[in-house]
Amino acid sequence: MQLIQGFITIFHPTTLFLIIGGVIGGIVFGAIPGLSAFTALALFLPITFGMEPVNGIAFLISIYVGGLSGGLISAVLLGIPGTPSSIATCFDGYPMAQKGEAGKALGTAIVFSFVGGIFGALVLIYLGPVIAGVALKFGPYEYFAVILFALTTVSGLSAGNINKGLLSCLFGIMMSFVGIDRLSSYTRYTFGIDQLSGGFNLVPLLIGTFAVSQIIETAAKGPSAIQKAPSAKIKGFGISLKEFMGQMKNAIPAAIIGLAIGILPGIGGNASNLMAYAFCKKRSKYPEKFGTGVIDGIVASETANNATIGGALIVLLTLGIPGDNATSMVLAGFQIHSITPGPLLFKTSGALVYALLAAFIIANIVMMVSELIGLPLFAKVLSIPGSYLLPVVIAFCFVGSFSANNRIFDILVMVIFGLIGYVLKRHKFPLAPMVVGFILAPLLEENVRRSLMRTEGRLLPILSSPIALVFYPDDHYDHTFRQE
Repeated sequence: MQLIQGFITIFHPTTLFLIIGGVIGGIVFGAIPGLSAFTALALFLPITFGMEPVNGIAFLISIYVGGLSGGLISAVLLGIPGTPSSIATCFDGYPMAQKGEAGKALGTAIVFSFVGGIFGALVLIYLGPVIAGVALKFGPYEYFAVILFALTTVSGLSAGNINKGLLSCLFGIMMSFVGIDRLSSYTRYTFGIDQLSGGFNLVPLLIGTFAVSQIIETAAKGPSAIQKAPSAKIKGFGISLKEFMGQMKNAIPAAIIGLAIGILPGIGGNASNLMAYAFCKKRSKYPEKFGTGVIDGIVASETANNATIGGALIVLLTLGIPGDNATSMVLAGFQIHSITPGPLLFKTSGALVYALLAAFIIANIVMMVSELIGLPLFAKVLSIPGSYLLPVVIAFCFVGSFSANNRIFDILVMVIFGLIGYVLKRHKFPLAPMVVGFILAPLLEENVRRSLMRTEGRLLPILSSPIALVFYPDDHYDHTFRQE
């Protein structure tokens, strides 16, 4: 009944206009490499000062939904993830586009983005407070186990050579150590370069690793590599009903993985899309086809990253804890209107909460409809000769890297990691584990150090936590630990 009342509140012309505008604006920001949902939220947050609470926060949530989904457009058409949440979408989306199946790849990504978003919304509505209560039981031991599990899972993405995946992941972890240590405030591995005090920013690292490395690789192949890609054929949604139903075996576990990762603060869609991709690849009957252009990989990635939004909103609304940078902007929207998210929010402001849940559902519908309407237009990007398209992409890369912190130094970081990415690709090292290692290593280090401080240096209590045991392999103990 309360949800119905929430829909009635949302179906006001002004509110609907803001939701539609927020989603479309988020899609634009998400589709441009270097920009993201967080960038869009940071820019549009001041606009919500003069709005009604429902309108202002619904507008921010709509930007969040659009921004996270928008990354699929550049991931499929250019092989460049618009946001970190779309990294895994590149693996099969771009090869499909190169084979003339861009319409099918885009349609699949859009439809399953909607499926993941709606799944997250339904769980948020009916099980949010219960799941948030479980998340409260996670401490440093459990976070260490989850992040270690994520790193080892994603490292297995290297085709035929897990050692290269692990080495790539370790390289990303090593890069994350540059800068000021968050626990001790000591400066590490800066070699006297002041600009490195804050470490490497994720945006230029991501753009360099995926976009610049691909541009260098294309240029190295000569003029024949930058000709016009095959034209995209689009029919309906790009995916048949039979294919849609057949992909439920990938969509359901991917949605659960995305939701679970979203609930854990600090991890988010940056890792969930890759974990879901790795999981679906491992249990597939044809894992060797992943990375060559199969819709299974797109389904896993896009379902997971959009389900992550529901998970992040669960902990935001029920506990008042932002799960990532984007939800921290949504939290700021609550604070602007003097609303404190937390356990009592559903009792003190129930009408507002259910109106926002309705707005979340409407935003997912608007996202799917607007992207499907734009599907033919998106696919026409492939009709532009590469010799014209690549300079535009390079320009966006420079703008995106600079806009991260308004520093010229970040453009240099982008170029350096572009060269590193190119070398790694030449020697068959996967790039995704490196990026995930860079993203998750600070959380891994922080939690393992807090765990060791709590146990006074003993490993057994860390490894024997009941919840953490779920994420360790069966043989994680050895004789040394048993004798401790």
